[in-house]
Amino acid sequence: MSLDDSVEKIPGIGSTTKKKLINAGIIYIKDVLMFSPARLAELTGISEETVEKVIKNAIKYLEKKEMSFGFIEASKIEDKISVGRFLHTGSKKFDKILGGGYASKTITELCGEYRSGKTQCCLTATVTAFLSPDQGGLCDESPSKMTVVFIDTEQTFTKKRILEIAKRFELKENILDSILVGRPLSAYHQMQMINDLVKLVKRRNVKLVIVDSLTRLPRADFEGRGELYARQRLILAMVEKLKRLAQLYDIVVIITNQVMSRPDMFFGGHAVPIGGHVLAHNVDTRVMLIVKKDPIRVARIVDSAWLPPAECEIRITSQGITD
Repeated sequence: MSLDDSVEKIPGIGSTTKKKLINAGIIYIKDVLMFSPARLAELTGISEETVEKVIKNAIKYLEKKEMSFGFIEASKIEDKISVGRFLHTGSKKFDKILGGGYASKTITELCGEYRSGKTQCCLTATVTAFLSPDQGGLCDESPSKMTVVFIDTEQTFTKKRILEIAKRFELKENILDSILVGRPLSAYHQMQMINDLVKLVKRRNVKLVIVDSLTRLPRADFEGRGELYARQRLILAMVEKLKRLAQLYDIVVIITNQVMSRPDMFFGGHAVPIGGHVLAHNVDTRVMLIVKKDPIRVARIVDSAWLPPAECEIRITSQGITD
């Protein structure tokens, strides 16, 4: 069975319901699993009772096709390292500690203080995505036939930097038209952009999604102590949606995160990533970028679901990050 089975194949669901799903951009069965019943009802105008039936029947359909949506023998499970594609970071040393580069079907979080190189890593990855797979990229055909999505909450994306990095990798085609840049105005606007990704992923053949940074707007919009719960719920919703996109569509997701000072920490450093346990428990690999001495940065894996702790030095240049 193809992962791209249309919602038309969901059994026990009327044609009107299927039409409403398609009109809302829910084209494939796996798209149904991207939303909670309440959110799916809101998007489609279908009652929550019917939506619950849609989700239940979609899962049953997938399980009958012997996919990994139900219980399966451990011998049939593939580890992430064997199934993920890898995206070249721009540094061979960084690739090595990441097991090959930024892995698809996972979320890689880059966190660090101002000037630590988070955005430079993102800009470099935006370009390397358009390389062929044998060069460490994600482009199976022409760059014009794939898309990178860059959600730029920091307002740091620049065409000039992209073109400088593209020159380094000798990319002849104009890749700017294949990069979609979103600049949300608020945390809820950012959430809406992430929700809309499900409509873009198949239509524009999205291979890489970058959110730089995930936490800036939630942090700005929910400042009071009484708003902490709402902020954490929103961050959780964003990262959960990105994780499902990564896993269901085999795409690379990179997010950046700010850090805050913890003067009460006597050992292990004084800066910790924002987002608390909600974010820490839902990213697959967390990399801390540390300023050493310009232009050198240390990339340190501080937590990963499948990689051991490791670190390497990278260099920030006008043409992206290098060894």
